Amino acid sequence: MEVAKGKEAKKVVLTKPFSIEGESDAEPFYRAPNLLRRLLSLLKNVRPGSDLTNFQLPPVFNLPKSQLQCYGESVYCTSSNLLSKCNSEQSPVDRFTSVVAWSISTTRPSSFGVAPYNPILGETHHVSKGYLNVLLEQVSVNPPVSALHATDEKENIEMIWWQQPVPRFRGTSIETEVHGKRMLKLLNHGETYEMNCPRLSIRILPVPRMDWVGNVNIRCPETGLVAEISYTSSYSLLGFGGNRKLIKGKILDPSLFKVLYEVDGHWDKTVQVKDTNSGEVRVIYDAKEVISGLKTPIIKNAEDVLTSESAVVWGELSEAIMGNEWEKAREEKEGVEEREKKMVRERVLKVKLLQIQTYIYMEKKIVLTRPFSLERQSDEETNPKAPNILRRILSLFKNVRPGSDVSCFKLPPEFNMPKSELQCYAESVYSTAVDILSNLNSGNTSLDRLINVVAWTISTVRPFWVGVAPYNPTLGETHHVSKGTLNVLLEQVSHHPPVSALHATDYKENIEIIWCNSTAPKFTGSSVEVHVHGIRQLKLHNHGETYEMNSPNLLIRIFPVPGVDWIGNVTIRCIETGLVAELNYVSQSFFGFGSNRRLVKGKIFDSLSKKILYKIEGHWESELSEAILSKEWEKAKEAKKSIEERQRELRRERESKGENWIPKHFTVSYSKEKGWNCSPIKNSVPNAPIISL
Repeated sequence: MEVAKGKEAKKVVLTKPFSIEGESDAEPFYRAPNLLRRLLSLLKNVRPGSDLTNFQLPPVFNLPKSQLQCYGESVYCTSSNLLSKCNSEQSPVDRFTSVVAWSISTTRPSSFGVAPYNPILGETHHVSKGYLNVLLEQVSVNPPVSALHATDEKENIEMIWWQQPVPRFRGTSIETEVHGKRMLKLLNHGETYEMNCPRLSIRILPVPRMDWVGNVNIRCPETGLVAEISYTSSYSLLGFGGNRKLIKGKILDPSLFKVLYEVDGHWDKTVQVKDTNSGEVRVIYDAKEVISGLKTPIIKNAEDVLTSESAVVWGELSEAIMGNEWEKAREEKEGVEEREKKMVRERVLKVKLLQIQTYIYMEKKIVLTRPFSLERQSDEETNPKAPNILRRILSLFKNVRPGSDVSCFKLPPEFNMPKSELQCYAESVYSTAVDILSNLNSGNTSLDRLINVVAWTISTVRPFWVGVAPYNPTLGETHHVSKGTLNVLLEQVSHHPPVSALHATDYKENIEIIWCNSTAPKFTGSSVEVHVHGIRQLKLHNHGETYEMNSPNLLIRIFPVPGVDWIGNVTIRCIETGLVAELNYVSQSFFGFGSNRRLVKGKIFDSLSKKILYKIEGHWESELSEAILSKEWEKAKEAKKSIEERQRELRRERESKGENWIPKHFTVSYSKEKGWNCSPIKNSVPNAPIISL
């Protein structure tokens, strides 16, 4: 046990982590009441089928540590550095095998009849070991969700976990499924490993036991390798004999339909793999070397420990439990729970949204729709069961007049396609059938690269269909998507006027994209013309070249023939080489006839000599929410109104406090000469939870 006191009357108490030594239920520093008494007490309070998610154990059932600490210990409490081995292996298969071993090492023994504390909302646990820094936070209590972020600066390794235990009482046992996701990133190798967790089976009758059981899948999207691991324990009818803590599985390459290794062993002893080709058997994990002889963490400076730290939140209670002071322990536990309830009541009175210190968690529904493509989507496909086009046009004339500013005009949901304008901007970057972005680096000369940049710029022009429009983004709205090694992040940095910022980085190609878009739509009587202001930058860092470009304008023609066209001039220039491309997107005739639809013409020239190097001509198309998708228009109308009201309420709240909106991911500036400028706060964009296919 490690105990320290700070000046602010906070007590920091840390206890020994779980290890594979045969530790009895009563450790030297802690003696719980006898097992039979605890079991009888447990059966009085729960019934078969009851939900144990929010069940609170009395202190006699508690281990002197929080569940948050147990999660953290499985990462930082090891006797050997398996993480370093994951990074040092030379081949993808060897690294994958080491990751399997590391994943097994996070499985730790538990003591029957006692359980860690249920973490309180906002509780944190922050521990360092060498270059490894581990931070956890309890981001939700109903349901209970814990988040973990760990980084190793020396090995350039990152871990991101979030998990939600879901316990169920089954009469003679308790089954705890662990929902969520675990990711391990070997950044030096550009590899991400995704895995889940086995479930904890607590058997009460006929013989009390605790075991990890179930299937664990580990996969690396970059290499395609997959591991399928099964945790099992078998017993006789009365619970004796059998094979406990058994692991079986395989490592395979799905692309070759081939099993590379067979996995076999016990997670509390040794685990070995057998090469299916050579028959060679080797040990990849030895529990005695990794999770035995574990030491209690030490407190370097009690003054720097946060008041939300698990060892502080539960410090007095842990000390009382280890001293067998059960009355004091009961009072301390009730005190912690009452303080948490009081904080919840205070938050409900002030605001109904909790801003969590490190993570943000809320119950949410994520809806993604198909990106724009060249395949002709009918009005019915884009917006199912929308009113006919004539009725929508007549409705538009009732609300706007020639010359009016429609920047803030709100369309009813019948006019909306089920996606935000922010998503449309992003899709023009990450939604491509071929990897045109990687071609940018392939040109041998600066002229070849400019030609490739021109092609990429044209690819960002996507078709729209008349009669429907995306949602206007709300202030602070973000869109974060990854596709391969390309990570794209957008944020709505201003609402009046509407300004969207985009930052994208491809760490494999060493390419960076920075966009700042400000739209200014004007109704001209027979059409709506949307001017897109702002600078777009594309940086090829391997060649030290920056390309600046603007965007064409969007013309929405209502009469005499409805249609949507990109029109206007686009200039692309490379600051370093002086090469320039000028493109002209040509509109159709007034009546919508002729061959000019989606026509682009232009030239590439040297700005110094004014010599035209290439001429360009062709057609850019040839050489593209839940309530709306389900046609529930009344529900859609209410949902849209709710979003807009929430936006106004947040604005009034900021105004009453004299606060200005500050974007989270970009710094924003404006000048009459240059217009809006958005600069990303971070140098690179992290991987996103949404993956583009």
